Parts: sequence; C-alpha cells; structure tokens
Amino acid sequence: MDTGRRMNTGYLWLLGTAVAWSFSGVFTKLNSQPGFLISAVSSVVALLFYFIIIRPTIRVSKLVVAAGLASYFMGITFTYANKLTSVGSAIVLQYSSMAFVALYEAIEQRKVPPARKVFVIVMALTGMVVFFFDSLSPENVLGNLLAIISGAFFGLMFFLNAKRGSSPVTSAMISCAISVLPGLLYIPQLPQVKPHEWGLMAAGGIVCSGLANVCFSRGIMRANPLTANLITMLEVVFAPTWAFVFFHENFGRFALAGTLLIIGSIIVNLVLEQREKDAAAQPSPELAM
Repeated sequence: MDTGRRMNTGYLWLLGTAVAWSFSGVFTKLNSQPGFLISAVSSVVALLFYFIIIRPTIRVSKLVVAAGLASYFMGITFTYANKLTSVGSAIVLQYSSMAFVALYEAIEQRKVPPARKVFVIVMALTGMVVFFFDSLSPENVLGNLLAIISGAFFGLMFFLNAKRGSSPVTSAMISCAISVLPGLLYIPQLPQVKPHEWGLMAAGGIVCSGLANVCFSRGIMRANPLTANLITMLEVVFAPTWAFVFFHENFGRFALAGTLLIIGSIIVNLVLEQREKDAAAQPSPELAM
C-alpha cells in the first residue's frame, strides 16, 4: 500500500473513531447510574471485547503505560469538568488539545510550530467556540480549568500514541483497567441497575471504548498527531446531532457556522499537508540537472 493510500485509510479510521466517541453522551444521558459506575462497567465490557474479539498482542513499555495513563486522566478530568461547567465549555476547552499537540511537538523538535499549524489550530478552535457559543459561560472556573487539563492529557494521548513503538490498544486497555477500580465502591448498587441500563453500559463499552479504540489505533498509526486530533474533533459535530435525534435538543444559532469552520480547518490542513509532502517528494534543481 503506498503512502497516500495508507494516509487516506487512516483518515477513515479516525472518522470512525469520532463517530464511535460521539455516542458516549447518548449512552450516558439515558442512564441514571453514577458516572464512575457507568465508566467501570463499560470498561469491563471493553476489556472483554478486546480479549475475546480483538485478541491484541499485548506490548508493555514506558511509552505504552504513559499513553494509557494520559487516556485515563483525560477521561476522569473531563468527567468532572462536565459536572462543574457547561457541556459546551467543557468540550471546547478539552479540544485545546490541538494546541497542546503542537506544543509537545515543538518541545520535542525544539522549534516553533510552522505558521500553517498555528493557522489551522486557530481556525478549528474558532469553529468550536462559534459552534457552542450559546452555551459557553465564563463562570465555573474550576470546571473550565479541569477541561483545559483534560485537553492537555488528550493532546498527550495523541502525541504519545503516534510514536514508533506505541500500542494504542494496549494503552486503552490499561486505561480501562484503571477505570474499573473506582467502580468497586459501587458494587452494592449493582442489584439496582435496570436491564436497559446494563445494555447501555455494554453498548458504551463496545462502541465508545472497544470499537473506538480499535479505529483510533489504526488511524493514529497512519496520520500525524495534529491531523488525527483535527479529524476526531468531528465528534463535537456528531454528538449534538445524536442529541437532536434522540432527545430533540436543538442546535445553537451559530452551530452551522461553527461546523463549516471545523470542517474547513480539517480540509485546509489536509490540503496544506499534501502540498508539503508533494514539495518534499520533488527532486531538487541540482539533482534534476
């Protein structure tokens, strides 16, 4: 498979990741159980999905464990951010992860990010703010801070999983295993869980964790971290769509403009990225002579 086709396949896997992640809110909102219990049961189901269906090759290293910890802390800080600030603010601030990805790359490479990365990040974040403009609120400082911290871990997850020697599925399994631990405190509540709630938690484990992380692991190996982060950001467009379909929640007045900016930032990034690759592939004038 040539590099271009491999990258295109990676983009499709990342799009699948965004779709799978976007159902998390629906499964959670339809469930009356505590968030930690939902997370724990879904994680157990996800682990069973990995071991029985995927049967991955387990590779453990400092890099893999670090990515798993980043994934766990991203999830737990985002859960509390949603409780302490508006959903719109939490999502917008969490996707500051793109800026953190660029920061991590700049630190590793010891150089300032190129102008096109800065432009794409600003365009995407502007789209996010516009999309959720009606629900953004400057209050709830702690929740907003936690959302930014979640964004830092989210960006770190992309950055680490894109490295050679990473194992995104193993890292996801480590994150799931850690998520199970707080759920042990809720074991006495298990008899109170309704049948449909068990189904929702199982669906969350299979779709939002299992399938999502399989798609993510295949996509992140075929795209750079920033591009991967941008494509999965489509989650914020899909999630409100499902909320409209299932709960009749209306889009904000600025949602269409925000959607166009988000999608536009992805297209601009892909076009500029391809131009850079084409330019790098062309022989220099000296070699052509």
